[in-house]
Amino acid sequence: MANTKYTEDNIRSLDWKEHIRMRPGMYIGKLGDGSSADDGIYILLKEVIDNCIDEFVMGAGKTIEINIKDNEVRVRDYGRGIPLGKVVDVVSKMNTGGKYDSRACKKSVGLNGVGTKAVNALSHFFKVESVRDGQHKSAEFNAGNLVDEELEDSTKRRGTKVTFVPDESIFKKFKYRNEYVERMLKNYVYLNPGLTIVFNGEKFHSENGLKDLLEDNNNQEDFLYPIIHLKGDDIEVALTHSKTQYSEEYHSFVNGQNTTQGGTHQAAFREALVKTIRSFYDKNYDASDIRKSIISAIAIKVMEPVFESQTKTKLGSTDMGGDLPTVRTYINDFIGKYLDNYLHKNPEVAEAIQKKIVQAEKERKELSGIRKLARDRAKKASLHNKKLRNC
Repeated sequence: MANTKYTEDNIRSLDWKEHIRMRPGMYIGKLGDGSSADDGIYILLKEVIDNCIDEFVMGAGKTIEINIKDNEVRVRDYGRGIPLGKVVDVVSKMNTGGKYDSRACKKSVGLNGVGTKAVNALSHFFKVESVRDGQHKSAEFNAGNLVDEELEDSTKRRGTKVTFVPDESIFKKFKYRNEYVERMLKNYVYLNPGLTIVFNGEKFHSENGLKDLLEDNNNQEDFLYPIIHLKGDDIEVALTHSKTQYSEEYHSFVNGQNTTQGGTHQAAFREALVKTIRSFYDKNYDASDIRKSIISAIAIKVMEPVFESQTKTKLGSTDMGGDLPTVRTYINDFIGKYLDNYLHKNPEVAEAIQKKIVQAEKERKELSGIRKLARDRAKKASLHNKKLRNC
């Protein structure tokens, strides 16, 4: 084997933008061309919107305006605005942002200070503008490199505006699909009742949160009973059972982030549902029979959530944060109390659920019997064939 020189010259230190551009998958998942909902260009958009949502959650700004034309994206909120002296830093210095200060952003999605830096580094044009205290500060970048910044007096409404164009050298022949953008925005308004998002002139708004989500995504005539909608300080749940579908359907969220791969909160919800139903009916029903045909959504808010990837599709946190208990305990206690109360107050719903469970149990046992019969017949046939071979 030939000797390979390994000296000080082989050691490199990359700055923040070089590392993001060299390894974009570490920050935004797969790149793609926009033909899939989890392609990188949608993650860039989401990272910018997340900051606007955090402002809304903190009670600053009820409207977000989004425009996408010719792959140029503009996102404007009417929140507090980035402190003018830090406008450049928050989009170009790693580990810099208001989300490290729990007083500024108590239950935000992004806590690693990476989001807008990744958008900046992966865009051939990126401009951030902040209006507050009667002044307007703007900074313009190219592939993460600062090219211009200005500060002037302004009478505009306070808030933040970000404009960017993803870099075509990284995102090959990409295109934003409205259907994927709209789906993302609908989830944002379901999770933030009272928020209005205007996308290319079309308004998205929800007053009933997760209840609206289930109604908009399913045929309401297929609901076995009216949606059970439960809300607490840091949790919201909506659920019903389908008359016709057999599979379990879950929509889960953490701090406004759609955790499409579930995580500790979704697992806790599935467990709590079974535990509460068994306790209410005082019967040890099989978990699969209880959850069969369920249509549900759960959203929780966690202090400093830990996700299993930068794209935040699966919650790994076991603690709610602060003085709250674990995620599992918190959800079990909430479901155990509020779902139990609901079923006591709505006996017709309780009766419908029990009938559904009993029917699922009957079907499972019938199917099990059919499978057992099929196995027995297969064994007999195998034995018969063996005897014939021996002959």
